[in-house]
Amino acid sequence: MERGLLIVALVLSLLVGGVGLLPPRKRVAFPWQAALPGLLAFLLSLPSTGAFAPGQALGLGVLLGGVFGALAGWLALQEKPVAAAGLALTPLVLLLSLHGMFPLENLLGATLGLLAALCIVGWRNPEALPTLTVVGALAVSVATASCLGTFRPTGTIKTGWLSFPMIFTAGALLLATVLMFIKAGGSRLVVGMVGYVILVLLAVRPLALVTVGALSNWGPITTPAAAFPLALLLLCLGAKYRTLGVLAMVLAITSANHTGQGYGVALLAVGLALLTLLTEEHETLLPALAALAVAALWRLVAQRFDETRGFGLHEQYLLLGLLLGGLLPMLAQAAGSLLGAGATLLALPTALTILYGPRAGLTLVLGLLAGQLWSAASEKTKTLAPLFALGVAATVAQLLGHLAPLADRTRLARLELVAGIGLAWLIVAGVGYQLEKKRQ
Repeated sequence: MERGLLIVALVLSLLVGGVGLLPPRKRVAFPWQAALPGLLAFLLSLPSTGAFAPGQALGLGVLLGGVFGALAGWLALQEKPVAAAGLALTPLVLLLSLHGMFPLENLLGATLGLLAALCIVGWRNPEALPTLTVVGALAVSVATASCLGTFRPTGTIKTGWLSFPMIFTAGALLLATVLMFIKAGGSRLVVGMVGYVILVLLAVRPLALVTVGALSNWGPITTPAAAFPLALLLLCLGAKYRTLGVLAMVLAITSANHTGQGYGVALLAVGLALLTLLTEEHETLLPALAALAVAALWRLVAQRFDETRGFGLHEQYLLLGLLLGGLLPMLAQAAGSLLGAGATLLALPTALTILYGPRAGLTLVLGLLAGQLWSAASEKTKTLAPLFALGVAATVAQLLGHLAPLADRTRLARLELVAGIGLAWLIVAGVGYQLEKKRQ
């Protein structure tokens, strides 16, 4: 049953993405450079031992995510956000259908490849950043929801929790494709909100009963329905009462975070991403969407690794992680080049985790969440900060377990490692600055 639903979701996502390839199309160059990080990561994953084993699942995911991320970015530049979201969903469903035994490695790999591609496209095309951010946040939320539905600390898996985010999202994108052909004029907001309500009424409970079965298991499945009142409240508050909107987001994250051990907050992010696509209310809904997606990734980090389970917010970890997480996207943007930004996003979290341990890495993701909440109250939407925050959180969700043993080394050894990271950052940032200076 679950594999059959994944195949249906794959067909629907390809159908939605294929609609975007039909004419009329804007004459936009294909951003082939966006797929290069995925190809490089795949080549690095070919050894059968190390961080990318077993089965090169992570490397394969990054490769496919990078290719489809470049395609999605291309469609986003052509102002076809729904089709771009369909192509972004495709590698996630495909990898789950083919390699279900490695859901975490596949999904997080595809997510990282996708986010890297979208960041490269967004760096050169800032006018497309709202669309790229929605597409990236939707893919992250769907992948995280499937991971949290599959990975349980007790070893038990809730049947149907893996496929539900995929099939629900694919159905919503098909609905959004149909709505594109409705000449709504100035009522796009109304049509989008009503369409989402219809989707929830027709899909959530019946689909939950099909995928999950027992009524005792489908409670968290209904969480996407809560995205509608949250979005409606944010739209009513608008820019004038943005701070109250941030408070509503905090309450929503806190409430959903305990549903299904984080599964609920990921599904809430999926619902808000779909509403953003349907209504195109980027300025109001996009900051909340990015915050919810980071919150879901934070819960995945807390659930996945033994070193962070049973986590308590100790003062030192809280201070360093929260401050660095909140400032990291802005620091990356201030690097002045794409290479410098990437080096900053990798170097600082790595150094923090080596010096202070995996709990510092977990608080870093909380800091990213706090930064997105702050941007929701103060910043404009056309910035790479949300994509940077999602990329760092997804990277921590994958690599924290490999960095944790380094934190057990002696203080001198850790300082030597951090010094080497700092030197590498200086070199890469300097090269990136010179290249960017020549390009301009």
